[in-house]
This record gives sequence, C-alpha cells and structure tokens, in this order.
Amino acid sequence: MSTYQHWFISRQKRQLTQILPALICFNDICEGEVWSGNTELQLRFEDELANRAITEHGTLRARKTKSGGGGIRTLYTQMKDLGLVFSEDSNKKVHLTLVAEELVKANITFVDAMRIQLRRLQYPSATRWRGSGAIDPKFKVHPFVFMFRLLREPRLEGYITMDEMKLIIIHEAITDDNKCFNKVVESILEYRTSGLNSNGIQDTNTGTYREIANTFFNYIELTQYVDRGYARILVRAGKEEDIDAFIANSSKFIAHPEVQENYQRAYGVGTSTKDLRPFTKKGLNRRELEEKRIKSEYALLRLEMPIVSIDKEIVDKIAKRTGINDSTIESFLTKNFPNGSVDDFFLTYKDYAYGGNKYATEFELATVEIFRKIFGMTAKHVGPIGNTPDVFVESDIEQHCGIIDNKAYVNGYSIIGDHRRRMVDEYIPNVKTYADAKYPLAFFTYISTDFGKNINEQLKSITDETHVNGSAMPVDLMIDFAQDYVTKGYTHKNVFDVFSLNRKISIADI
Repeated sequence: MSTYQHWFISRQKRQLTQILPALICFNDICEGEVWSGNTELQLRFEDELANRAITEHGTLRARKTKSGGGGIRTLYTQMKDLGLVFSEDSNKKVHLTLVAEELVKANITFVDAMRIQLRRLQYPSATRWRGSGAIDPKFKVHPFVFMFRLLREPRLEGYITMDEMKLIIIHEAITDDNKCFNKVVESILEYRTSGLNSNGIQDTNTGTYREIANTFFNYIELTQYVDRGYARILVRAGKEEDIDAFIANSSKFIAHPEVQENYQRAYGVGTSTKDLRPFTKKGLNRRELEEKRIKSEYALLRLEMPIVSIDKEIVDKIAKRTGINDSTIESFLTKNFPNGSVDDFFLTYKDYAYGGNKYATEFELATVEIFRKIFGMTAKHVGPIGNTPDVFVESDIEQHCGIIDNKAYVNGYSIIGDHRRRMVDEYIPNVKTYADAKYPLAFFTYISTDFGKNINEQLKSITDETHVNGSAMPVDLMIDFAQDYVTKGYTHKNVFDVFSLNRKISIADI
C-alpha cells in the first residue's frame, strides 16, 4: 500500500469546536469499551451524538447498508490524531488520554489543550504509521511548529498563503532541521516571485491538496495566535511572543509510533510527566458523579458563552441540564473555577462569523453576550422585531447607546443598496421605538469577517446624512478587543470611543 507523500490530518466536515462535546459524549458512551469492530457501540455513540445535536444522524447506518461513508470513524480518527483517545494494546478497550480527561473535567480550556496538542503533533505518528492514510516515514516534522516558524520568518513577512501551503509546505516540509526549513522558505519566495513552484506539484482535479491545506489552517486558528486573511493566514498582532514561546517549547519526538498505546499515552500526557494509569473499573459515589457532570457541563458552557465569574445565570444553566441543586453547583464552581474563562467562547464566536446564514442568529446572540457579560452593558437582541438592527447596547455609565448589525459574510461585507437605506431611514431614527432607548445614540457599527475596499466611504456617507458616528469592526479585532477588555481594565468609554471612529477599525485602534 502506498503512503502519503505529504502532511495529513483528519477532520470531519463540522466546526472544530465540536471536538469537545464529541469527546465528552465519547467519554460517556465508549470509555472502557472495545471500539474496533464493535458496531453496536459505534451505533450507540452515533445515536447519542445526534441526540446531543453534535453531528447529523445516520452516517454509520448508511455505511452498514453500503450507501454512505464512515463519518463516525473519521471522528474517532480525528480524536486519535489530536492525542485525545487511544486503545489498550492488550484488550483493545478505548480510553481518554490525560489531557482529554483534563478537558472533560474542565481543568483546562479547549484553547489551551489544543495549543499543547498541536505543538506536540508530529510525523511519524501512531495514527499515520500504517494502513489507509499512512504518511511516508521520511517525514520527521512537527507540522504546526513548522508553520509558526514560517510565520515568524522575516523573509516571509508574517504570512503564508493557501497556495503556498497546498503546493509547497505540506510536501516539502519533511523535517524540522534548518536546512529543510530554509529550502521551504526559498521555495515560497521563488513562488511569490515567479508564480511557479519548482517541485512541479499541482493540485488534483478534486482539490485534495487545497482541502488538506485548509484543514491545517483551520486547526492552527484554534491557538488564537493567527488571523485569517483572504486565502492566507497571518500572525495576529500582539501574539508574536506567544508564537515564539510555542516554537521554543516544541517537544522532542515521541519514539516508537508503531507501539500505539505507548505513543498515544505519551502524546496525550498534557501537563503531566507520564501516563501510568491502570484501567480498572471502579464505581463513583454520588458526590463524584455529580462533580463529573458539573465539570462536563461547565466545559461545554465555556464554548457557548463568555464566563468572567460564576454567577446565578451559570448556576441556573448547569442546574437545568443536570438536575443537581443550585447550592451544590455554585459551591463547587466557585471553589474550582472562580475566574471563569472567555477564550473557548471566542472560538465559537469566530465559527459563527464565518458560518454564513446558517449561524447568523447565533452570531447575533453571541455578540449580545460579549456586550452583556464582558463589557457589562445592557444588551438586547432586537433583530427579530423586524426593520431593526441585530443588537442594541446601552451604558448607564456613559449614558449613550449603540446599534450593531452582524454580517456573517464569509468573503467580506459592503454597505450597499437596501442595507444602507435601512440604517439611514429605519435603524438610526427609530432606536427609541424598537429598543426603548433611554440615552442618545452614540454609534452604529457593523461586525463581519472583513469588509469591502470602499467601506470607509460608505460609513462616512451614512454619518454625513445622520450625524451619528459609525464604524466597521472585523471579527478578529472584535475578539482581540474583548479579550483585552478583560485583561487591561478597559472601560465603557473605551468601547464607545472605538466604535465611534467613522471608519473601519484597525489593530492600532484597539
């Protein structure tokens, strides 16, 4: 059987943030069971994924009738690729790795876990050692470390493109050594100059290499150290030191990838030194079961909303999902997670922004949560009223309000046609009617993945006509700004100043 002559990593066609709920489901259904060849277990896992709205139902059943694919197997391989699950060599029973256990217990955020696992991901690996999807053993490289080295290479100016990834990097980045690294850099520079890649590789008719390159781009975004431009990734401003630390802390190679259990245990060790767990089943008492459920639901909730402290809303949500009494939940969370977390939520927020119409409402509701939970303002989802913007925000401190239109446009947004008319004729003049605004309107803003080249002129036109300040906020900068608000002590005045700039907001503004 031939081996891949390029990088490869599994990914189901769904949001990467769903890895965590899928992992929790796997822990609930499959932990300690035999996975390989166990169709009954796989069907139960698939059914529960559907019950929890994590994946669509039926892929495995379709495969059984020879009319579909193996989505559930791809999910299992994806979790193995990331060092989250493994099977014992002696009895084939499957378990979570140490870092995965910490994830489902909410002892580590999803973002931090992915930073650890992507930094450690290597070829050769146990999941790519033999069989379908095996990678040629000549590859001895840490792919994501290599990508970050390229992004920090001054000659490449802080970015790599999709074409460079699909035609050069995944094929030529064979080892971590400097000779190979410089060769890849030179190949990229030659490609940027001539438009030709010297290795002669072209994509397949079905775009296989582009799909692989895009998957690596999607994964590296989980670190929150990069931004996504048009068919490229860039170093996120202010994250240079974090990237340098990622590179400097890169792991040594894990030996003997052919020994699956030992390899996966070592890969998934997380912040521990070794994984020496014996897997003997023991029952949990009632308190331990309750704490396990609270931790899992809290881990999931961190993806759904920004948590800056443990409050009644958090307790109520977990109580509703688990049936555990409020005082037990509040006491446990306050003791174990007093400071909350926002990083995981912003992965989901970005997913919504790039999700198009399918996630438009979720994008709007998530924006409400940012202004309400992080900025500490009154925030309302007014979009469903009709002839209204998506979000209304108000500050008793600044005694002003603002309106926001979320635009889940994958390729950027321009204020043209009816969109401009609505802002000028309906959204701005009617704010007291649809939002019951107490204070004057200070700004209108659009939040989107990116904007058209004429966005500043379009904003100025609306401001000139309405005398209300406006702005356009790229979603990546919105995330940066909200994260900085938590850590740098920003105020409502900072928020109103930024959103009143009468142009597209830049990194220098925040």
